[in-house]
Amino acid sequence: MVRSVFMRLPILLGLSVAAYAAGLEVSFDGNGIQQLKYNGVVLEDRGQNPSDAFHIWHMKSADLQGNTVSSGQYGWGEANNGRSWNAGTHTWTYSFVWGSISVEFTQTCDTLNMNVTEENRADSGIVFDGATIYPFVLHFPQLPNGFGDSSYAQLAYNTDAPSVTVADFGAGEVAAVFADAAKPLYSGFEPAGGGNNYYPIISSTSLDSLAPFQPHYDRPLQPGQTDRFTVSLRFGPSGAPASTLASDAYQNWAQAGSGTLNWPDRRILGTVYLASSPEGDPRRSGGYSNNPRRYYNDPSLDVVTPAGLAAFQARILQQAASNVQNLRQLNSQGAITWDIEGEQYPQPTSYACAPDAIAQLAPEMESVISDGASPYYGQKLDEAYFRIMRDAGFRVGVCVRPQRYTLHDDGTAEQITLPDSQVADEMIRKIRYAHDRWGATLFYVDSNVDQNGATLDVSIFAQIAAAFPDSLIMPEHSTPKYYAYTAPFLSFLFHNDLGTPLDTYNYYPQAFSVNLVNDVDAVRLNQFTPQLTDSVRRGDSLMVHVGYWQDNDPTVMQIYQAATKK
Repeated sequence: MVRSVFMRLPILLGLSVAAYAAGLEVSFDGNGIQQLKYNGVVLEDRGQNPSDAFHIWHMKSADLQGNTVSSGQYGWGEANNGRSWNAGTHTWTYSFVWGSISVEFTQTCDTLNMNVTEENRADSGIVFDGATIYPFVLHFPQLPNGFGDSSYAQLAYNTDAPSVTVADFGAGEVAAVFADAAKPLYSGFEPAGGGNNYYPIISSTSLDSLAPFQPHYDRPLQPGQTDRFTVSLRFGPSGAPASTLASDAYQNWAQAGSGTLNWPDRRILGTVYLASSPEGDPRRSGGYSNNPRRYYNDPSLDVVTPAGLAAFQARILQQAASNVQNLRQLNSQGAITWDIEGEQYPQPTSYACAPDAIAQLAPEMESVISDGASPYYGQKLDEAYFRIMRDAGFRVGVCVRPQRYTLHDDGTAEQITLPDSQVADEMIRKIRYAHDRWGATLFYVDSNVDQNGATLDVSIFAQIAAAFPDSLIMPEHSTPKYYAYTAPFLSFLFHNDLGTPLDTYNYYPQAFSVNLVNDVDAVRLNQFTPQLTDSVRRGDSLMVHVGYWQDNDPTVMQIYQAATKK
């Protein structure tokens, strides 16, 4: 018979068995973890599930010239010089021709720590990039809250947010936590097949199952180097806040870099759309003959003849005046004009978001105002449009994109994705043009993704925020770390977003989002008014139409009034 060793620290401290009966119980045998229970619920029993046994799978190595070495003991953990279990220290050790990997299990009350040591010997002749460790399997009694689908991994990367992954399984919850904010590491829960079963994954190299848009990285060890890190499983009652289970992870993340976001004005943000995009091939123009940029979606509008252009100028100036009237009524801080360049091409090319190319893309907006009776006579139309709002005391803004809007000689157009190394300069150039020429300080960033669809690295936005400390940057896509430098864009209109994730405040107390409400169905807006009011009370800003007075605008004003009441 195999003798089991139970880790029950409170008993060692003199506490009664009855007092500890509702906590974490872990037992070991000669092959590692035998059983794990929380609150009497068995989450792992290797006797019933032998295939749950500890193992090391994919590894990554390279020779000293940088060439990948993937065979035998360089690429697979179970190809080794031997593995051993130390029953006294509860440690697995794998020996390889190049070094070793060990995992020690220690328990403190309701926390199970998995302490990993990866050692690359001085004479190994390789750079060891990392390994994927499968310590055991958790068999949850039900699919944890928010997991959505049992085939999806729930991962943390430690690159864009604190590595805290919570699995609330009804009878309790467990958080996989990597508290060190200094270096990346994969942790969380990876499906183990067969329903609600998950590995509490630990990996210092990119997982085989990662999609192209997910972060890919290693923790390389040069010859003679050793890497040590700990992933802990912290158990608590169902519904326990992550901040109580992982306060150290949040504190470490905040101390590692609190960011530069400083935007105390959280009033309503206005949105203005001057044009409407056509349907069809996104490369081919869908403009009207005399209104090629489709301003006001009006086929009768004429920007070609002198008389038509004068009428267009008057209409744009009146639009600016109408914006001011609505901004005042809403007590708004300012307005973002999404499409100052018009919308000549179908989606996703429609929003040019290239203010520095406006003379080429929309020459009618660069036309000189010809009405001698206008106070803006002799000024360029786009300059006057923004000046009217600025002179009334409101901030102005535009849309920019990391892609480069390109017009071809055959009349086609496209948004060309640039290498990540060029993106910061591209956006800084566009922002600087609008900032310096039009006084813009509000910038919505459209489509901030790379060629694989991955959200751009936050370091790009750190550069942008540093270059324009007087401006608010609002990216369409974001990771939690974006909140350090930007106010990420949410969309109640399209995605039913209700506000900044509450966990974000644990490490970025000044964080906030901008949430597009605009012309959402009034019944749905009323249904979620309490949640939106709470988000505004916490500091989020709502975005509504100011290009015209929309039926939802009074409701949003009421939300702000309710949010400011004590």
